[in-house]
Amino acid sequence: MNVNDLNAAEKEQYKEVASELRCLVCQNQSLADSHASLAVDLKQKVAEQIRAGKTNEEIKSFMQDRYGEFVIYKPAYSMENAVLWLGPFVVLVVAVVLARKVGKGKGAGEAKAAVVDANAQWAEKLYAETKNKADE
Repeated sequence: MNVNDLNAAEKEQYKEVASELRCLVCQNQSLADSHASLAVDLKQKVAEQIRAGKTNEEIKSFMQDRYGEFVIYKPAYSMENAVLWLGPFVVLVVAVVLARKVGKGKGAGEAKAAVVDANAQWAEKLYAETKNKADE
């Protein structure tokens, strides 16, 4: 079946469904934007199903059953893909926590070095005073 055989309402439905499905070859393009041979075949399948009176959800469900959730350009949130949705936020939180610890550790190290330096100066001053008194 050719897309040009569809009436105006069916073409509008076709454009909507094709933009919501991912090209399995290109992967970063919607089915509507792709010209790969597999994409052309999938577009024909979408047109056939539209001509058969299927709804957008039925067509997407058919494609998902056949090719997996990857074919849906914007997959829904589910427990199976929760890691993909939440992962970036978890990584961001971990990065912020680590950055703060490293920053505090560096500041604490500098403060500790200042205390050690002050103690060393105090000890040297005390030694010099003691030596001067002994020499007198």
